Amino acid sequence: MSPPRVTRRTLMTGLLLGAFAGCSGDAPRSEDATAEESPSPERSPGPDPSGSRARLVTLHVSGGYAGVDKEIAVRTDGSYTTSLRDIPGRTGRFTPAELSRLRRLLDGARLGTQPSRNVDPDLRDQFLYRVTYGDHVVVTDLSDPVPPLSDAIALLERALDRAVED
Repeated sequence: MSPPRVTRRTLMTGLLLGAFAGCSGDAPRSEDATAEESPSPERSPGPDPSGSRARLVTLHVSGGYAGVDKEIAVRTDGSYTTSLRDIPGRTGRFTPAELSRLRRLLDGARLGTQPSRNVDPDLRDQFLYRVTYGDHVVVTDLSDPVPPLSDAIALLERALDRAVED
């Protein structure tokens, strides 16, 4: 018995089916998608023992159709460092008013009372926002926004955008 003949049509059909297999809509369920939550040890800044430069908050944004991967780490003195996939880390500083507003928003979000993961498993290509504030880590896709938290994320993202523009 001779082996089956592979035609160009059979080969193309197999390639197309293989390509579409990755687009099957079987996105990870919220309880299965833990890779986004794993902190990047080389990128996640730890507390600075100097006191006034200790970490206040970190926002890590990932996902989306283009595979966004960016982070901002804000210290208690208002200085921050950004990390973006294709752009070297940049530094900046929040104004005293911005820093005060950020603190109010984060305190108002009461992250300790929020679920640690609030992600709609039916959304596709959504952004995931991992906020680390004090001892609390919350991952959200903002599909069910908590106004103080979503406002804090917006403020942090504006700083990230400024880092990209500079």
